[in-house]
Amino acid sequence: MANFIEEVDEEVRRDRAERLWKRWSPVIIGIVILLLAGVAGHQVWKGWQADKAAAAGARFSAALGLAQAGKPAEAATAFADLARADAGGYAALARFQQAANLVEAKDAAGAIAVYDAIAGDAGTNPRFRDLARYLAVFHGLDQLTAEQTRQRLSAIGTDSPWSANARELAAVAELKAGNTEAARRQLTALADDPLVPTGLRGRAAELLAALGGPVQ
Repeated sequence: MANFIEEVDEEVRRDRAERLWKRWSPVIIGIVILLLAGVAGHQVWKGWQADKAAAAGARFSAALGLAQAGKPAEAATAFADLARADAGGYAALARFQQAANLVEAKDAAGAIAVYDAIAGDAGTNPRFRDLARYLAVFHGLDQLTAEQTRQRLSAIGTDSPWSANARELAAVAELKAGNTEAARRQLTALADDPLVPTGLRGRAAELLAALGGPVQ
């Protein structure tokens, strides 16, 4: 009798288990499939990213080859195409290389436009944006007005690694615009600033000497 009861209990448990499995198996199988798909998708994504980075690297090297071959205009176009292609870490470098090759191709206006685009891109690292502002002025002193120069350089914060260089360039721009006294004031402040690198302070002092000495 005891054996019969045990067999009945076993049968009831088995039947209950089967009903539970039939009820929940689609959900369980679905979860397993999703997990497997997630793992597989991640691996595919990683592989795609690696392939994308490799392809971008190859295009970057090809564009550099054009630049080294003395074809700056063609190189600038290649770098522009690469930047537009969402090339990950190569995109920002490609934009700077595009601008540099436009400068090499004697297209200062085109280079300034690229630097301005980098500076205005909120998704770009702030230090790169400041560097773009500085380079736009550095390569555009003959094209930009004094106000355009001030506007770009004043956007470079005092905590930027390019701050001291921007102050030096601002003084040079004022001098070029004929504002000698403004240039002397800026150079005096630069030469007296202990936080400014020694080499830059030395250049400021030399310029001041050529202009008649520091402002008293």
